[in-house]
Amino acid sequence: MNNSLKSLLCCGLVVAAIPASSERPTFYKDILPVLQENCQECHRPAGANFGGMVAPMALMTYDEVRPWVKSILKQVTAGEMPPWDAAPEHNGEFSNERILAEDEIALITEWVNSGAPRGNPKEGPDPLQFNDSDGWTIGEPDLVVTMPEPFHVTDDMYDVYTQFYVDLAKEQLPEDMWITAFQCKPDSKVIHHFNCHLLSPVDGELPPPPGTAISNTLAPQNAGNYLGGISSGTDPVQWPEGFGIPIQAGSRVTFDIHYHKEPGPGTAVMDQSSIGFKLSSEKPTREVGGASPMMRFDISIPPGEKRWKLGPAFQTLQHDVEVISYMPHMHMRGSEAKFEAFYPDGSHEVLLHVPQYDFAWQTVYYLNELKTLPKGTKVQFTAWYDNSPEYAEQRGFDATQHVRYGQKSSDEMMMGFMMTAIKDQAESD
Repeated sequence: MNNSLKSLLCCGLVVAAIPASSERPTFYKDILPVLQENCQECHRPAGANFGGMVAPMALMTYDEVRPWVKSILKQVTAGEMPPWDAAPEHNGEFSNERILAEDEIALITEWVNSGAPRGNPKEGPDPLQFNDSDGWTIGEPDLVVTMPEPFHVTDDMYDVYTQFYVDLAKEQLPEDMWITAFQCKPDSKVIHHFNCHLLSPVDGELPPPPGTAISNTLAPQNAGNYLGGISSGTDPVQWPEGFGIPIQAGSRVTFDIHYHKEPGPGTAVMDQSSIGFKLSSEKPTREVGGASPMMRFDISIPPGEKRWKLGPAFQTLQHDVEVISYMPHMHMRGSEAKFEAFYPDGSHEVLLHVPQYDFAWQTVYYLNELKTLPKGTKVQFTAWYDNSPEYAEQRGFDATQHVRYGQKSSDEMMMGFMMTAIKDQAESD
């Protein structure tokens, strides 16, 4: 996709139809290539699961697309689909970017307004081949760890935080390895977020596991290092080639899962989710440094407040690092987020601005090219919240509440994740 033609979709601009040409656009010749590039990763049978968000219909063939053409036109002209919330000045920066160019929106508009003609199937591209297996978008995992028992999310549950653990047996992981990619794979549609933690044994021993599946803490007990995970709308964890994290034989894998649904009769589900790991016996050239968030807990959003600012939260870098990705995390009232860098030489840069944050699509923004930040750089994260009646109607919360920090989706959080690796690890080791 030509980045110079990217549209200002996140601002909700509607692109008018271009004048009809002598040759009307057709599905196979003109529209199918756009759908393949921008839509079919999700909109296909057994499509990609983005943190529990699964497309409701396939858009692979003309017969599948035709009933939805008016809805497609409405969504793409309003900037609702494909889902992408970064500001337009970041167009081209991120590998998982999902936006349409102006000419693509105009093409879809003209096609729908001219009756959505089928055209000649021979003029269309070959069907896409997807690199996934049984829902594993990272490819077939080398190690799959599944919750020991199914968890019953009962009818009356609305928000519940849980912790499940698996201490790896020798048959599962006979020797120390390196994780090169992993995917948290939900087993139900009521998962708001799902994180993976890893705890290595000390002198061959692990501490006692938690005694209950219900968690009342931000991070589960005796869970070890946070590796990452998924929230609603996020991609599986993807690191650049040559990057990895060590996993020792006998380690504990902890499932940190937040279930969220509307309570009521008949809403109960069973969940037995899994985590898949791609492994290598060879040490990677770079070790991922983790994703410690910049966060604040002093949240106190008044009822009806339209634009409430929190932050900045910040960290000062102790090494030269290369940034792999950014992720802002808020709950239902989150409306805007910004990552900034203040460099040792006094200069300043906006690393990522998300002007229209969407609780339902909590994107991890993976950089096309790693971003170098020198030692001494102050990285800060700022968040804004909207507790107005208008926003409440869109998002489904109570604007008369005075909102504070909490784990429920109706409470709020403020976390800015930045995944990094030390730039000169050989000198730092």
